Amino acid sequence: MIYKIAVCDDEQVFVKDVADKIRDQSEQCEISEFFSGEDLLRSSLEFDVIFLDIEMTGINGINTASALRERKYDGMIIFLTSHTEFMPDAFKVKAFRFLDKPVDSVKFNEAFSEVKKELMNTEHILLSDRSGKTVYLKLTDIVYIEAYGDGTYIYARTGNVYDTDKPLKFWKTQVGTEHFFQIHKSFIVSFLYVSNITKDGKKSNG
Repeated sequence: MIYKIAVCDDEQVFVKDVADKIRDQSEQCEISEFFSGEDLLRSSLEFDVIFLDIEMTGINGINTASALRERKYDGMIIFLTSHTEFMPDAFKVKAFRFLDKPVDSVKFNEAFSEVKKELMNTEHILLSDRSGKTVYLKLTDIVYIEAYGDGTYIYARTGNVYDTDKPLKFWKTQVGTEHFFQIHKSFIVSFLYVSNITKDGKKSNG
């Protein structure tokens, strides 16, 4: 999955700092940088998450977020702020998180991990099994995928097993590499269900 992320702050040093922290967490991201709320609101791009400074010259972060919500933006907004008195207004625009400035790396990594989990929960694949049944399956519900002959089995968290006629390489492109890993030519596993990694590099499912 490619994360589409906006970073908006009227101080360039903070924009660069947050953008660098995002890149440290994931290579699969498209980052757009904005230096005012007006610039962000003029953008026609769509974003999964927006890191938004509250105290900006011109239109502030709260009013920028309010305008975005009025436009039906339903993605995540993470506010960057040094002042807790803005929190009541921020909750009105459905803030996902707050990060104090300057942004602490540990707290940022925790927040970004939650962002990835939240986004993954919204991602689905569409599959048709050999019986002709069509299913929308959350990526978070996939435990692992096994290749056999000319098809694959998809093992779900619920205990269901879906027999498909697609090869493993097809499903590898569908689920991506951010949360899944091919441990063998016949298996792709979800990191969500990996309990440990042994010294020889093999992963085991929990």
